[in-house]
Amino acid sequence: MIDAAAGLLLPVLVRHGIDEGVQRAALGAVWAASALALVVVLVQWAAQTGETRAIGRTGERILYTLRVKIFAQLQRLGLDYYERELTGKIMTRMTTDVDALTTFLQTGLVQAIVAVLTFFGIMVALVVIDAGLALVVLATLPPLVIGTVFFRRQSIKAYELARERVSGVNAALQEGVAGLRIVQAFRREERDARRFAELSDGYRQARVRGQWLISVYFPFIQFLASLATAAVLIVGANRVGDGTLTAGALVAYLLYIELFFAPVQQLSQVFDGYQQAVVSLGRVQELLRERTTTPLPSEPREVGRLRGEIVFEDVAFRYNADNADNAGGDGGGAGEGGENALSGIDLKIPAGQTVAFVGETGAGKSTLVKLVARFYDPTSGTVRVDGADLRELDLAGYRHRLGVVPQESYLFPGTVRDAIAYGRPDATDAEVEAAARAVGAHEMIATLSGGYLHPVAEKGRNLSAGQRQLIALARAELVRPDILLLDEATAALDLATEALVNRATDRLAGRRTTLVVAHRLTTAARADRVVVLDHGRVVEDGAHAELLERDGRYAQLWRTYAGVPAGAGV
Repeated sequence: MIDAAAGLLLPVLVRHGIDEGVQRAALGAVWAASALALVVVLVQWAAQTGETRAIGRTGERILYTLRVKIFAQLQRLGLDYYERELTGKIMTRMTTDVDALTTFLQTGLVQAIVAVLTFFGIMVALVVIDAGLALVVLATLPPLVIGTVFFRRQSIKAYELARERVSGVNAALQEGVAGLRIVQAFRREERDARRFAELSDGYRQARVRGQWLISVYFPFIQFLASLATAAVLIVGANRVGDGTLTAGALVAYLLYIELFFAPVQQLSQVFDGYQQAVVSLGRVQELLRERTTTPLPSEPREVGRLRGEIVFEDVAFRYNADNADNAGGDGGGAGEGGENALSGIDLKIPAGQTVAFVGETGAGKSTLVKLVARFYDPTSGTVRVDGADLRELDLAGYRHRLGVVPQESYLFPGTVRDAIAYGRPDATDAEVEAAARAVGAHEMIATLSGGYLHPVAEKGRNLSAGQRQLIALARAELVRPDILLLDEATAALDLATEALVNRATDRLAGRRTTLVVAHRLTTAARADRVVVLDHGRVVEDGAHAELLERDGRYAQLWRTYAGVPAGAGV
């Protein structure tokens, strides 16, 4: 406000200097007006410095809070969100969209606020100085408003399209980098380069559309300013000749006209950043309003040690239309044509039992385990642990009692010790080593250069698949879980490494309740109980030997796995 007021005072001082000093040959009045103008300029400089610093600090605090909120929201959302959204688009929210807000807050916001205050202040000043001349200037307002409304509507469309297309560009970049090995193996570099170029060109065209609108709008504003200046100069000169207007008032009026249109031009100049910020803010708000599919209960029940009894009561689950094709594991195809991934599941797993889930791809094995981890909630029915509905339990406390080992264990950058202690960062070196020894990983770690201080690259790519799985098993052991979930933990391993990991898995399972998704039936054969799934339903349930004697679905799978001819004994 001080900055805007100082800008409005300068034409008044110019008018006073001309009317009271120049025309009357009073040098003192000229010096007084000049001195006051200098003071006003210094005050304006101080105000501009202060406003830039204040808004800069405030803006950075806002952006910091926004980043933290976005990250917290991303951690709250269920797996379904990540299965239907491309990683590159998600990253765009945190990078490109937040950067657009940063740019506007740091450079455009101050200018926009001062411009708005100056615009309305000058409208008042024009009417106060001379109402007749004010009508000449205000006659340009209708075309100004119409042009601005048209520019705003069209530019919003252009910037929304640009933001959508830059998300596609970022997604293509992320996919190209993440899958570079496959791209090079299948010689798809040129094809992917063409696709990236097409996406980039689409983004360029959307941006060019926005720049074209600016190229029309800015000169239009300048044309209206020149037109108003010429009209005021013609009318004002006649009135000066008639003696109804002083020369100083006419000069001040001309200065105010320049200042009147300058804020509009300034707003137009920051409009590019403003529009990007508005569109980005809308996309960020859309993310923050996204509801998680596993909401926290209003009054969560605290979770202590679990016995580990798991009960599925008439459980059905269906992937939504967006994530059905991306669910991975056994979700692919489930949900297509309205088909449930799971239907009518009634199972009771006693505490301490090891249960293997087997079946063809798409049978629903991994989905069952994800329901136990509460990565999803069932579409209907209930999953209970120790008699409690999972939807009533404190989610963080419950998952703290789980040990999860997926098919491809994700290891974060750091050391082997850091990787094992991920679930318990406060664990001592002795506890970390004890967990590694408990699953038989200590000998493998001892062979690494640096041992437990051996560096782990992103995703653990500098370690073999077997080494990653052993570390993942040690990571699960360290949290002392009451329920252990093994989702195809040996599916990607060679036979020798599989045997090593299986021994580690047996040690880890111990007396815990253990659910194993098994593609290799040798893994299922070692479980206390085998549950056979087919198209989301339980078709057989029993011990390995018992199911072979029944000569049913499991026996067919075993013969196929073992390479035994159809009709031969098992």
